[in-house]
Amino acid sequence: MSLTATSVEGLSALSGRLDSVIKDVFDPMHLSGVGTYWKVMLVSLLVHVAVFWAAPIVTKLVMPRVYGQMSDNDKRSWSVCIVALLHSVYDSAFIIAFFNDPSLNMDKMGGYNEQFEYLLATAMGYYIWDLSICLSDYSNYGIMYLIHGGLGVFGLFVLTSRQLQFYAIPYLLPELSSVFLNIRHLLKYAGKANSLAYKVNFALFLAAFISIRVGFEAYHSYYLALNVYRGDTGDVFYPFAVYFAILGITLTTLNLIWLRQILNAAYYTFFAGSKKKRGGQARKEE
Repeated sequence: MSLTATSVEGLSALSGRLDSVIKDVFDPMHLSGVGTYWKVMLVSLLVHVAVFWAAPIVTKLVMPRVYGQMSDNDKRSWSVCIVALLHSVYDSAFIIAFFNDPSLNMDKMGGYNEQFEYLLATAMGYYIWDLSICLSDYSNYGIMYLIHGGLGVFGLFVLTSRQLQFYAIPYLLPELSSVFLNIRHLLKYAGKANSLAYKVNFALFLAAFISIRVGFEAYHSYYLALNVYRGDTGDVFYPFAVYFAILGITLTTLNLIWLRQILNAAYYTFFAGSKKKRGGQARKEE
């Protein structure tokens, strides 16, 4: 038997043992998706790590002048935003594709779609990577982002376990607003914070944030909490229904806190600059 064949058999045996161990641990916890998709999630994580490390190399080749003017902290943040932008485009694309899927919409508690579940598993790598970024750079991100990341990871463990899959739509569709958020950050790091493109993108971000995060997501969070309070949770493992109700309330609270910060940033983006220009013009006339 060749060395290659022996290695393949050894890896296959190791994978089989890990399958068994992971299922023994998570299946009794009603988290069967971990055992089913742990390989998919691992590959997804490795892909996101690879993109994070590749981002500086590609940026140096494509935008050497812009990248060379960034500080070390901005270069790291640039790479984080590249990964986040690609993820938010991917996430929001498949969420929109399943937005009106009858298998999910007809039964908001127990609706199930195998293809949708697989796509959710492929997105898990980002949330694990994002949580690690929040932990490793806690002084920069703070407790709110850490809470947001931790809730998201466990929430996806639940969603990939044939439970509450409909709620991936209102809870992950907000990634569409993150597309504009990450473009905003990238424009800022590239020194384009005063450009028309920056302002147009900010307006789109603000509209998406209010309509999706403060509107659509909060609406479904409220009705989920109401159903959980009434005990109308179908065959879903009840503690997970409670968790998702709390998750919705928490996300809505965080969104309202962030909305205040965003509105403040919007003021300085659209109005503060023009006031400074008018003030400067008035001083010249004097």
